Amino acid sequence: MKIFISAGDPSGDLHGSNLIKEIKLQSPATQIFGFGGSKMASSAVIFDKIADKSILGFWEPIKNIPRLKNNFSIAKNFFSKEKPDIFIPIDYYGFNIHLVKEAHRQNIPIIYFISPQVWATRRGRIKELKKYVKKILVIYPFEEAIYDKEGIDCGFVGNPLLDIIPQGLIHKSNEFKTIGIMPGSRIQEIKNHFHIFVEAFKIINKTFKDSKVIIPVFSDDVREYIRKNFFLDFNKVEFVQYNDYEKRAKMDICITSSGTATVENMILGVPMVIVYKTSFITYHIAKLLINIPYIGMVNILSGKMICPELIQYEATPKNIAEKCLEILKSKVIYQKIQNELAETKKLLGSPGATKRAANIILRDSNG
Repeated sequence: MKIFISAGDPSGDLHGSNLIKEIKLQSPATQIFGFGGSKMASSAVIFDKIADKSILGFWEPIKNIPRLKNNFSIAKNFFSKEKPDIFIPIDYYGFNIHLVKEAHRQNIPIIYFISPQVWATRRGRIKELKKYVKKILVIYPFEEAIYDKEGIDCGFVGNPLLDIIPQGLIHKSNEFKTIGIMPGSRIQEIKNHFHIFVEAFKIINKTFKDSKVIIPVFSDDVREYIRKNFFLDFNKVEFVQYNDYEKRAKMDICITSSGTATVENMILGVPMVIVYKTSFITYHIAKLLINIPYIGMVNILSGKMICPELIQYEATPKNIAEKCLEILKSKVIYQKIQNELAETKKLLGSPGATKRAANIILRDSNG
């Protein structure tokens, strides 16, 4: 069997690599090719590590048109010459939809793993997916109802983060000394967020004088970029590997940009202040498109504001620090947030999402 797979960001690369391993565990002879990142490249033939670059947003794809066009040509030729049994796009709608259309044109079945968040912005894209996709495997329960309503074959497999984050690892602390800072996985996100987060920490540090910072980073390059470009008392800073969940569980609170990190922190039971700031133009375009009340997945899942959100002009160091201090100064508020995080975590389903996804993909490929 031959599979083509495509992921375009660090999160997709992580889940893609685990899916590849599970598929090969169940079907060792399966050959897997595609686009992804360094993690996927360890167990598949990856033509371009676009996930390491993470070309996302409204303007970054425009700057990378030549690279994306070349990748499209690679995929088109591969589909034509190798005729893979199935194409698995992972999230990353902007680029993957072009591959989806081409795969469909060449009669290659498509199973989408991890739905792009079309329900948050342009719902018309759901109809696009319906035209071309055989099945969608989703990782959030509310997504299944959205696609079912549109008549799309869809299955909720659970959330793969439950397979990655060790079970039973939960934040416990009697004294608040450790502040997490998670500004995002891409350099542009770090540019937008990091200096604001640092200034917020300095304000918090005036009240909690012994506090220190934990900064989870995806790579040594990101750590060095932060060291070179931002003024911070690095005696108060501990850089940890992004997937060092044991260290991350020690964070008493985390200032985090919206994204996968909010779900990880929810699983770890770490209260958060969720922040998002981008360029003026990108923000106003997004404001026109987004049709959901929250940006943090923990709040989207629960349908209420569990963790405070500060977006764009509200995302100031003073506001971030005030929200953090409001949580840290009240054991009642802190415990309430932790309890609600634990309840919301239950909505993610049970561990085994990647195994279930691989089962469905292999079954449908052979069917």
